[in-house]
Amino acid sequence: MKSKFILLIFALFLIVACSQTEMLRMRVDEFDSTDWVLEEIGGRAVVDKVQSTLRFQGSDRIAGWGGCNRYFANVRSGRNFIEVGPIGSTRRMCPPVVMDQEERFFHALQKARSIRMEGDYLVIDSQGIEKSLKFGRLKKSGS
Repeated sequence: MKSKFILLIFALFLIVACSQTEMLRMRVDEFDSTDWVLEEIGGRAVVDKVQSTLRFQGSDRIAGWGGCNRYFANVRSGRNFIEVGPIGSTRRMCPPVVMDQEERFFHALQKARSIRMEGDYLVIDSQGIEKSLKFGRLKKSGS
């Protein structure tokens, strides 16, 4: 009887573990090839008409537009965490207000530690930064 109970517990554990792995895979797939546009940085709205974007390219790379420059980075992620490697970018110069937003965006991404969905928003928390990065799905023109 005891061995049947242990076998049943093991089977339930295995079913739960597999279903959670599938849920995680579905979430990563949901982010893949979706363009996200930054809406808040440091608890404040972004500069009007300056789009900083984020796109997950598979499970180990991100790329996007910082507002002035294109960027890319490798990432390591899990169920609720994300770590961003060194960010590479082009080196264009833009007006100071745009460069400031881009610098704050890159700094927060570089210190990213957790990722989650809050309703329709993608939220990234960064180490040492009080307020989260908040992204909405980028709506393509004609969509």
